[in-house]
Amino acid sequence: MYAFSDKDKDILNSGTEQMNRIRYINFIIHEFARGFKRPVQETFIYLEDYGGFDFLVDNYEYQHTRHEYDTILSLLKVCRNNGGWL
Repeated sequence: MYAFSDKDKDILNSGTEQMNRIRYINFIIHEFARGFKRPVQETFIYLEDYGGFDFLVDNYEYQHTRHEYDTILSLLKVCRNNGGWL
């Protein structure tokens, strides 16, 4: 049986954290799209254009502890403050 070194464990843990971030951001984008009855691709472009995607990435540590409804409201505000129309 293979014994993981500390370096191996760090690599595995960092990969897990990255996957958690990706899953969370993907989930929020899909919920945002569903809530506004928009295609997911269009929603991603909207969030990218109006700062929502960067907001999710930059604020993951805090946002993932909140209810998804609160995160979507925050996204909406960020995008509106940057010229978004939804």
